[in-house]
Amino acid sequence: MKYENKGLLMDWQNNIDKVAELTKHSPVRTAKKSRLSDLLNTVSTGKIVGAKEKKELNGKKVILTSNSKANPVPAFLECLGSPTQLPAFLAQFYPEMLQRVDYKQACSIATSNILQMPSGRGSGASKAVKNLFVPANRYDPWRDYKKLMADVYQAVNLLAVNQVTGHQLSKEPGRGIYVTKGLIMDMLEHPEKATTTKIANALVLMRVAGAIHLAQPDELTDSGKKLMEFNNGSKLVKSHHVYILGDFNNSNWNLVSDNFNLNLNTPISKEMLIQLFEEQVARNYFPDLSGGVGKREINFFMGIKAEKGYTNEVIISAKAAADSIVSLTGVKDRTARQYTDQVCNVRPIEMAKLTKCEAKRLGYVLGGYKDTKPAEKLLVSTTKEALQMCLEKVAGKNDKLKKELKNRMHR
Repeated sequence: MKYENKGLLMDWQNNIDKVAELTKHSPVRTAKKSRLSDLLNTVSTGKIVGAKEKKELNGKKVILTSNSKANPVPAFLECLGSPTQLPAFLAQFYPEMLQRVDYKQACSIATSNILQMPSGRGSGASKAVKNLFVPANRYDPWRDYKKLMADVYQAVNLLAVNQVTGHQLSKEPGRGIYVTKGLIMDMLEHPEKATTTKIANALVLMRVAGAIHLAQPDELTDSGKKLMEFNNGSKLVKSHHVYILGDFNNSNWNLVSDNFNLNLNTPISKEMLIQLFEEQVARNYFPDLSGGVGKREINFFMGIKAEKGYTNEVIISAKAAADSIVSLTGVKDRTARQYTDQVCNVRPIEMAKLTKCEAKRLGYVLGGYKDTKPAEKLLVSTTKEALQMCLEKVAGKNDKLKKELKNRMHR
């Protein structure tokens, strides 16, 4: 985005008087603000960055440039150049905002993580990282999800920067962050493309990689521990909003890329995590997850897949699978269909949900499903053996299809 005052703010140390004029404000209004987002929602952020601003219906401010809009924090930091500039900038122009003792470390960690993110397909990042954050091209079916994953990851790091005042949450300076979907939404560069469901699912994938993890009691300071419990009526309930921020390069992104398809519309069930990473890990680090597809339903899908073996025939229609789950468990039809999506989201299960047209185009044998409607959803096998059969069937007919199938085989 283009901001008129970007050059001025990036060199603010040599333009103290001009920037002081831009940031002129009433300290009485800002003295009790603890977060950068609250501060920028109070002062004239549009004037500071050199762009128009407006208040949305929810009372939050957005910055406008051309035909786009952005949250104040990402817009402001784009102009400033780096979060590492924040401690000195705030001390100079907003001295009434008392900074927490580990704020410099938090800004440094966030900056490092953001800089380590891949800039494009040609970057030196691993294949797993590119599969999660970098669209292959504009036709990449996961393009929007990858862009949102990158946006949410940046937002998570900006949360460490956003909390200016207050207590240090974790024993390791700068690593303790308070995460909610609402706060994430305030940090997104493109909030209009996000939903709370997609944000929640992106966060779970980042937790699987270890980019963030739920803070354990021994990792928290006394102040952090206080945030772990709250009164809900007459009952003391644990809050699961305090996380430890990891290092981008030390995170195991292969755990996500090897185990899950990047479908941010589909949540990951706790049972899936138990199956993949053992019960102790799921219990300690994902206690907030509940519901979703369970062991009995997983066994049902694995059973019908085993009946077909490694053939490239359609396994079952998605509707028939959902009806069977309803009969088996008594859940509602909508829930049963969601269970089907959750199973297909896990790579080791090697199943995909395609329309009849997609299945036919990719070379799957339709068998008894030839007369169904073109949009009918069908479950197919994605084992290497099944994909090899499909590849042989479309070989010589369509190079694009062959390339698509080869990509599926090597993912």
